[in-house]
Amino acid sequence: MERRLFVKRLSVLTTGTLVLSGSNIYALEANTTKNTIDFTPFSLVDNKITLKGNFIDSKTFEPISSVKLIAKIKKNRFFPLNQSLESTDGSYSIASGFNVSNTKVNEKISIQIEAAGYKPYKNTIYLSAGGCYIHSEEWNYNPNFKSAFIPKNNRSEKETISSFNFHLVKI
Repeated sequence: MERRLFVKRLSVLTTGTLVLSGSNIYALEANTTKNTIDFTPFSLVDNKITLKGNFIDSKTFEPISSVKLIAKIKKNRFFPLNQSLESTDGSYSIASGFNVSNTKVNEKISIQIEAAGYKPYKNTIYLSAGGCYIHSEEWNYNPNFKSAFIPKNNRSEKETISSFNFHLVKI
């Protein structure tokens, strides 16, 4: 009897929470028109990192509109996370965080970018408490990629902001 009463009260609480939360009911649905991908863990975060930048043409350095980015990360071996965004203004942002007690030093993120008229981009970036780093495959995709284009990391005490522009090559 006590178990039934507990379940009944819990269902009333859950229903009330969902009704009062309004737009938060749909929080698990992915919104593809946003410019931010959030990989921040649910646990407490000691060091926060944000990677921001633009999608630009490798020859003209002008922003590219209408770009689709797919980011794949493996937080643990059972549940890989895949998130995507469709940028209409040519900008993006990826957020994550790290805990000091966690032994994992960095996160490997597989990036796929699709834009009309450009070669598909597939590469890996690494986010760590020290900043963002790119894989050497970047030069295979774009032979004109210069070392001046690598991510710029601005570190403060508890937050790192990195800026990196994806230089896409025309077909």
